[in-house]
Amino acid sequence: MRLPTKSLIAKIESLSGQMNPEQLRDFLDVLDSMAVMVEEAKALPPSKETQNLAKLKVELH
Repeated sequence: MRLPTKSLIAKIESLSGQMNPEQLRDFLDVLDSMAVMVEEAKALPPSKETQNLAKLKVELH
């Protein structure tokens, strides 16, 4: 499930308001790590499987 950005931010703010400082720090560490992983994944060259899926998507549209 992918939430719109505003909804995601609202949920994060709501959730973080219920955490103690240690939980909040750990939560933000996880978000930071996920952001780094996304950037690293974007930098990877596309695999054959990814290229084939992209080609199939174009053909279906």
